[in-house]
Amino acid sequence: MHGDLRAALQYIPSFRGGVFVVVLNGDVISELSLAEVMLDLAALQQIDVGLVLVSTGIHGYRFTHRLIDVGVRWQEASRDLGEIREVLGRGQMAFIQQTGLAFDDLELVELALEVGAKKMIVFGDEEFGMGEALSISEALEHSSHNVVRAAALCEKGVPRVHFLSKDRQGVLMDELFSNEGVGVMVYSDDYVIIREVTKDDIAELLAMVGRSVRDERLVPRSYEGIEECLGDYLVMVVDGNVVGCVALHSYFDSQCGEIACLYVKQSHGGRGYGQRLVIAAEQKAKGLGLSRVFALSNRAVEFFENQLGYEKGGQHDLPEARRALCESSGRWSTPLWKTLSVT
Repeated sequence: MHGDLRAALQYIPSFRGGVFVVVLNGDVISELSLAEVMLDLAALQQIDVGLVLVSTGIHGYRFTHRLIDVGVRWQEASRDLGEIREVLGRGQMAFIQQTGLAFDDLELVELALEVGAKKMIVFGDEEFGMGEALSISEALEHSSHNVVRAAALCEKGVPRVHFLSKDRQGVLMDELFSNEGVGVMVYSDDYVIIREVTKDDIAELLAMVGRSVRDERLVPRSYEGIEECLGDYLVMVVDGNVVGCVALHSYFDSQCGEIACLYVKQSHGGRGYGQRLVIAAEQKAKGLGLSRVFALSNRAVEFFENQLGYEKGGQHDLPEARRALCESSGRWSTPLWKTLSVT
């Protein structure tokens, strides 16, 4: 969150008016971490997030002291749905003490569903890889029992379930206000999508690929040039933010297409997004009836060969129009080809 204030601010409209259920065991969290979580809850309340805080330990009194210190508007509530809704309707946080309750208890699951939670956030001891985002199908194959249970919860109607380390400082804000997060999230909504570019995306796309153009890794492009062939471009969107792009330029006379302008933001590298973008472009090519695709690259030869099954070809294999463009520009790169399978 600290590295990209603009990305953080874009979450506020989507969070406003939603309900977050936060599950925390007061018996195991440190005093420093507890104080920080309470400050974060106060900040969420300031942007009109409805909060239900569930204490599952016997030392819930630690929460009340901290809630008073940070100025959270709160009211202790029972498990009664009508009472919880009344507290939320007054703009207060509903504080529920449920000693011994665990995340996978049916009662807690029902609570999240009944209040229409947009998120369930669970603090615990379990160690996960940082910044994991799992679809329901991926979560169902996970080794963690809690993650599998989260998938079932998402299937029932809660869009996102987050698991956070109780010992990591700043974990709540870093998870909620960044694209990739620092915990584990199971989601049922459109967290990662690849879609066609719109006019509203062009300025963002140009800014995103600017560094690679400057370093001569990508061919320079203009606003007008992208606008003229808007349908060629795809963007990857992670949690509402454009993080990567690819283009497919078609040569129907040669029954082939060019994979071009492949880029993924450095902050989102190492997650397989580049491969997913190329595969999306290949699917687009197949939909257009093209039988082969090629890419021109010197820096990403191994990526195309080893991860995507492309093979090196000669310059003479290129469509005449593309070969002429290379000759006129003086920019020659290694052609890498792939024959598309027929489904």
